[in-house]
Amino acid sequence: MSMMEGADVTWTDHDAEAEERYHDPFEREHADHHREHGMNGGARGDGGSGGETENEGDAGENGEADDGVTQPDDGVRQVPGTEYPTCSSKREVGRLAVWSVTSNKPGNGVEYLRDDNVDTFWQSDGTQPHLVNVQFQRKVRIAEVVLYVDYRNDESYTPQKVSFRVGNSYYDLQEIKTVELEEPQGWVVIPLAHRPRDAEGGAEGGGGPPGFVRAHCLQIAVLSNHQNGRDTHLRQVKVFGPRVDVTRSADQPFSFEEPEFSMYARVR
Repeated sequence: MSMMEGADVTWTDHDAEAEERYHDPFEREHADHHREHGMNGGARGDGGSGGETENEGDAGENGEADDGVTQPDDGVRQVPGTEYPTCSSKREVGRLAVWSVTSNKPGNGVEYLRDDNVDTFWQSDGTQPHLVNVQFQRKVRIAEVVLYVDYRNDESYTPQKVSFRVGNSYYDLQEIKTVELEEPQGWVVIPLAHRPRDAEGGAEGGGGPPGFVRAHCLQIAVLSNHQNGRDTHLRQVKVFGPRVDVTRSADQPFSFEEPEFSMYARVR
């Protein structure tokens, strides 16, 4: 099994709640408030269910432009281009994880999933399913997974049916989503949790904040390829979680961003 570690991450030997406060200034400042409302994750290595689905109340909408974006009913959408657009309401958490794959062809290892170059790729070298394992050392919030796939160049190596599983360890993974891709080209965005229902009681996914799951482990399983291909190519994988607005208090519905407020934000 090939492995690749995330960059510049220091872990402590505390429980998941302490780690969450250490890495997130918002959680550190309002940990007591979160405990009262049941928002903190469980301890590391517990024997509970795989992923805990929650809704991020303070995060904004994804904010991608509508031009050229294909969005089916299940929330999966394609974003054209080779550069994935950034968004202030989410952060890339894949850098905090250790990445591994079940197999790879020599010269096309797991490191090419994270090199920010869509011209390189990881190529499996074994029987299906082909697995990409993402192991976090604390329970993190995962909102969506973004894959870069290139059917025009990869053809039968292009994934067609992909499963997403989360859990506390590799022994209690639960499948939470399966998607089927039809000749994909570019970035494919797969949300792992539905948006909450809107304030008027409407359907999920209307306009509320993005949902997320909490997990120590994420597994991406390529179940089949186009044209019945055996091995697969994945050119890039990104994992995003919701970004907490640190300027907003936990019990306030607005931010103090006007100049009249910000001028008193620091002691001069």
